[in-house]
Amino acid sequence: MQYWNNKNKFFTFSLLLSLQFSLHAQENSPYSRYGIGNLRDIENIANRGMGGVSIADDNMQIANPINPATYTGLKLASYQVGLVSHLVTLKSTQASNKVGKTTLAYVNIGFPISKKMGFSFGLLPISSARYNMKTTDTNTSVKSLVNNSYYGGGGVQKIYIGTAYRFNDISIGFNTGYQFGNITNSSESSFTDSLNILSNNIYGRTIIGGVFWQAGALMNKEINKSYRLKLGLTYTGAQKINAKKEMYWESYYSDLENIISKVDSSIGKKGKINMPFNLGAGIMLAHGDNWQIGADYLYSNWKSYTAFGVADSMDNTWTFRIGGAYIPDPSSVNSYWKKMTFRLGFYTGKDIINFNGNHLSKAAGTFGIGYPIRRTNNTIGQLNAALEVGSRGTTDNGLLKENYTHIAIGFTFNDKWFLKRRYD
Repeated sequence: MQYWNNKNKFFTFSLLLSLQFSLHAQENSPYSRYGIGNLRDIENIANRGMGGVSIADDNMQIANPINPATYTGLKLASYQVGLVSHLVTLKSTQASNKVGKTTLAYVNIGFPISKKMGFSFGLLPISSARYNMKTTDTNTSVKSLVNNSYYGGGGVQKIYIGTAYRFNDISIGFNTGYQFGNITNSSESSFTDSLNILSNNIYGRTIIGGVFWQAGALMNKEINKSYRLKLGLTYTGAQKINAKKEMYWESYYSDLENIISKVDSSIGKKGKINMPFNLGAGIMLAHGDNWQIGADYLYSNWKSYTAFGVADSMDNTWTFRIGGAYIPDPSSVNSYWKKMTFRLGFYTGKDIINFNGNHLSKAAGTFGIGYPIRRTNNTIGQLNAALEVGSRGTTDNGLLKENYTHIAIGFTFNDKWFLKRRYD
């Protein structure tokens, strides 16, 4: 099993961009080969339009699981679902290729329990992995060409449930739940000449599942009748998640339907995956319902990540976000356009991937809009959209750069629950 303990040299992946993919049906990210895959944004679509700023945002209509303390801001029951399309151009110094996919961003529900308490639960995809690549190398020991294929996929999700309570201007919140998923990493090697050399296939699959917890705090302070200052803090504890590994190493002459021998295999091997802690702090200034501006800073010690006691090509990561939102006339009666929300933002930081001292960077600009939908006196809604344009990585030192465009759409439906009847 030494093959799986040694890190693959990443520069070989940059030779694989000649393959063609359906833009909206497939994803191919070599970086998702490592750890639990590429990390997903879990912010509400409304917050993504502001660069992802969300830690101090206690929107009265939107459940915000980024900081569970914000649930006390809910005034209406909130049903939310989001979809996002990822359009990516992979670039090396020699070639480029476009790939993409459309996926679920989140599903959640939140509602006020009382004037001081809020509650929320839902599903959040937190990582995704998919890659399919090929190289042709020369095996000098037998003087033969060998075709190498690397492929894999999967992802991790979490189901959460949380509540919050407000003490005057201070709110405290807590999320817990279960995160689960599976990651597949496989490779094939086959020879192209007539030397009758055995080809091989190595298939590995890791199934994970475990409980997580997250705590948050929020201060919502009135400066005067027009302005409010909000400060947020959130912390997700490091966790040791249960994992089970399956692995097969098979040899064959022509195709996988005619297996000659199983060189090695491991079924149901149990272990632990060490997940890092996440710490975030945010600040926001709001002028009534007219506008708001804020900033977030997030840090996570991904360098501590291990799977079955083995570290990976990862390092500590940080992200700085800044953004805001503006509504021309929140009290407008005759014009929905004046009640639309316009959002703008930016973020930058260091990604979790680190190859031989090359710590990947990331940066993006965002734009978003929110269109209000009134249904009845007790039920309202909002259609939110966000555009994110950015880049990740570099073409230096044989690495890849990902130029990406994310187009996200979110639907929020609000209702008033627990209304007291005036008449029996």
